[in-house]
Amino acid sequence: MNDDAFARLIAEDVKNNSSVSQREFLAMKSNLNRWQRGLIALSSNLNQQIASIESDEHADVSRYIGMGEEGSMLLSQSIEYYAAKKSKIRRFKFHVDKRLDEVTLMIESSGDGQLSYAEFLKAAILKHREMMDKLELEPTEIDKALWAAVNNSWQFDSIENSSNNVYAS
Repeated sequence: MNDDAFARLIAEDVKNNSSVSQREFLAMKSNLNRWQRGLIALSSNLNQQIASIESDEHADVSRYIGMGEEGSMLLSQSIEYYAAKKSKIRRFKFHVDKRLDEVTLMIESSGDGQLSYAEFLKAAILKHREMMDKLELEPTEIDKALWAAVNNSWQFDSIENSSNNVYAS
């Protein structure tokens, strides 16, 4: 299946318009990473659409503000139009991101979807540590306590509330 057809299939799946066989095709172990990449691209595209709409909205506000009463009516209509359009895209993006989480869970659980909640959290904590190391970020005491929890060691009670130990809020 070419990339365009696969992307359309992903969008139809997010809208719950795909058949059982299409969903099974997407969930094939060999397609999981492609499905994930497609969802990431779709989510990114939706973010770009929202940014473009906001840019157009800002331009209209600037344009209509100086037109007096007629501009005021146009401004009101355009704001309503842009709000509806952004709301529709954000609602779809919510479902795209939700599906992305589901697909990522399938990938992380080797495609069988049987990762327990505890295993999922452990994988998330280990990924957090890996990313902190990779990005060369200095871990806080909270980070270290979180990592220790993976080894059945509860160190949260020993953390003191100081600016050196916790993230600033």
